[in-house]
Amino acid sequence: MDGGSIPPRSTTLKTDESQLNQATAPRNSDCSFFVSDTPLVSDSPKWATEWHDFDTFLPSSKNNTGTRENYSFRKAVFKRHPYFYNSLKSHYLRIYNQKNLHEADLFLYKIDKSLVIHDLNLSSTPAEIKVFCENISKRCGFTIAEYGQNKTSYQICQGIANRYTIQIDSYDADKPFIPTLNKLACSNWWFRKINKLRIQYIEQVHRKLNLVNKDASCYASAFALENRKTQLENSFEYLMANQIVNEDGQTYTLLDVYKKSVSNPRIRKAELMTRIRGFEEVATTMGHAGEFYTLTSPSKYHAYSNGKANPKFNDSTPKDVNEYFNNNWKLIRSALQKKNIHPYGFRVVEPHHDGTPHWHLLLFMHPDDVKTTRSIISKYALREDGNERGAKKHRFDMTSIDPNKGSAAGYIAKYISKNIDGSDLDDDLYGNDAKPAASKIDAWSSLWGIRQFQQIGGPSVTVWRELRRLQESEQPEVVTAFVAADSGDWAAYVMAMGGAILPRRNRPIHPYYETKVNETVDIDTGEIIQNNLTYYGDVKAPSIKGLINKSVINLTRTRLWKKITQPMTTFVPKNESRNKELVKLHPIPI
Repeated sequence: MDGGSIPPRSTTLKTDESQLNQATAPRNSDCSFFVSDTPLVSDSPKWATEWHDFDTFLPSSKNNTGTRENYSFRKAVFKRHPYFYNSLKSHYLRIYNQKNLHEADLFLYKIDKSLVIHDLNLSSTPAEIKVFCENISKRCGFTIAEYGQNKTSYQICQGIANRYTIQIDSYDADKPFIPTLNKLACSNWWFRKINKLRIQYIEQVHRKLNLVNKDASCYASAFALENRKTQLENSFEYLMANQIVNEDGQTYTLLDVYKKSVSNPRIRKAELMTRIRGFEEVATTMGHAGEFYTLTSPSKYHAYSNGKANPKFNDSTPKDVNEYFNNNWKLIRSALQKKNIHPYGFRVVEPHHDGTPHWHLLLFMHPDDVKTTRSIISKYALREDGNERGAKKHRFDMTSIDPNKGSAAGYIAKYISKNIDGSDLDDDLYGNDAKPAASKIDAWSSLWGIRQFQQIGGPSVTVWRELRRLQESEQPEVVTAFVAADSGDWAAYVMAMGGAILPRRNRPIHPYYETKVNETVDIDTGEIIQNNLTYYGDVKAPSIKGLINKSVINLTRTRLWKKITQPMTTFVPKNESRNKELVKLHPIPI
């Protein structure tokens, strides 16, 4: 029976793990399978030939037996997904013994469907995925060659992409479509898309198999952690192997640049704490109240509950749950604005032990707005399944920050540390060592593409960063903001930019962007050709060049840098020294 079809319905039969191992376990690296040589007890045509104990024939009625169809179905699923064999086997046995064979087969069917898209098996190895992507990009390339770069080829290739859940925009004659065709004919583009799907689908199956929770692996699976480790190692080697050079001949490795940028977790953490403390100082000056809220999703979004698999779980991914929070927050912001309430502060997203995200909000506001704000947030937190048991207690937790008991920055500092590097903490909420826990949270956020930290209200952090690069300015407003930013005083910077609640469009200083132009030389004519296109032919997105105040541009990036690639062995340290450099690059222990 084909694994993609509905599993056969059968009644229960007793079995044990050794029998299932014998009948269905993968053998050797080629994923061949052991099949019993037990002969037929009877080959009389009057008896239905059925499977008994997974791997033998017995001439019997259908009571307490499984059919050949059941065996073939299990065998096909296990063969397609050998990586999950042990976990699938144990879950299958438990469901089978607790319920019946049909329910166990139905479980396998659902797992199989979640790992197979059309003819794409997402539990394949990266090498196999790469071959698949090469083939499918060739298919698109042949289509474009046959029909030309036009609407027909676009729609055919779009259908191929949609088949694998990769969404591209519908054809629009008024918009450039050739860059999209170039992407669809590129195996590297396909690999990036498909491999991302592969990683997320496999991690979601780990969650369905109860392999991501406080009793197994908190926050993320071992697979996700290993994937993140490989990603960081590849990033490290890329940063070490590439340099940038300017017109004056100054040369730096990309790793040198990284260490001094906000991409460095240590710098990112320090900047976050500076901004949080600055907001608190502004709130103290303005007489605003500090509030700390925690938002949790409805029970159906949680894979694990009360020490066991949640029977209500609706198969939502962490990305889906975070989108649920984002949509709710849009409604909350809109409702607050209608009441002329403009809170400012920070949002932190972190995972429960089963990978389901929840939100922490540190908000400052006028004391008279606290009651209304709580009421509005509570209303939207309970909007979905608000009548379920425990909803009023767990969905929305609120705490007023008492300055006499501790600062707001101190209140949220543990969440910042827990989600960046685990420093200054002994363990997490579940008793795990904080630093390894932080590595799993990092793997979780990277895998699901979840932004962990988000400023709410206040002036632009991009302007703050560019002011710290500024060399000089003759504009008083820019100079005042520059002095505050250069000294690391976020509170003074907020006031120089018009306060905490002024809309961004009304701020005195804004980022200034330009589109980068590439220069190439025609080897036949010597002509310098300028273009602003990407590798695939898209128009490049503008990049930041400085600041603008009252139509006056203050450039902060005046040098022209070019990237050069050196042989890997020139820069990459070996063995122990290499590992030490990797830890400096990303201080989370992996």
